[in-house]
Amino acid sequence: MTTTLGILIALFLLVGCRKTEDVPTYVEIPTISVSATSEQGGGSSKITEAWVTVDERSVGVWELPARVPVIGTGSHTIGVTAGIRRNGAYDDRVRYPYYTTWRTTVDLEPAATRVVAPQVQYTSATFWKEQFNEAESQLIRGSGSDTTLQLYSAAARPDATLDGTQCGGFVLDTAHDRVILYTEQDFPGESGPVYLEMDYSTDIELTIGLLYTEEGTAVSEPWVVLVPTASIGAIKWNKVYIDLSDFFYQPGFSGRDIYIGAQLSGGRTSAAGYLDNVKIIRPAS
Repeated sequence: MTTTLGILIALFLLVGCRKTEDVPTYVEIPTISVSATSEQGGGSSKITEAWVTVDERSVGVWELPARVPVIGTGSHTIGVTAGIRRNGAYDDRVRYPYYTTWRTTVDLEPAATRVVAPQVQYTSATFWKEQFNEAESQLIRGSGSDTTLQLYSAAARPDATLDGTQCGGFVLDTAHDRVILYTEQDFPGESGPVYLEMDYSTDIELTIGLLYTEEGTAVSEPWVVLVPTASIGAIKWNKVYIDLSDFFYQPGFSGRDIYIGAQLSGGRTSAAGYLDNVKIIRPAS
């Protein structure tokens, strides 16, 4: 009887210990912010996922805001890497190669909640940027465009600006039904990741396209089509990360540039779009 009672007590204690060990600490990640310098073009972002590690071991990919269960007690290093939806596609989620991984030390306690506030920075990179804060834009009106880029100040159009600073935009109507804006940089080829970042609001489809020369022939090629973010006449800002790595890596291309275009169709008689914080980010030179 005594032996049986002892075994039961031992089993009870063992089960109790295991239950305690299996109760997680919840690490909450409401958002991930970006700290950026003016030379990097500001810190607007659309980070949608977090790649999370504990002591450099993966505990999964979590959609933000995230509540991550972590087993363990005591002091541990939590790492958070920012994830984005490449080309704006819902099902194409990747770690953004130009954001650093954020780390902090967290004291884990079963059943407790720890809230962290990750802030990432840009890694070393080469930036081309257009923030529309100067008197003239670096985006050039294309020869096939009957519409010019407009610059909207916060004083004149406070409803249109994203962050209280000047932005760019266009208005289409039946007399001016097409806009094409392009960079004029002749970007060199690259062997690493290249991304276009852009804040935009539009009530019409926007085409992000590629310009290049191949074997002496000038080529214009659509790359990504962005659907409207707002209803007709409304303004709703979004951000997109467009992967241009394959384009920049392609041998035989020269004179690489990017264009942004839109055209009235389907009986539409008017449309408008707004742009800000346009960046092309390439490996550090």
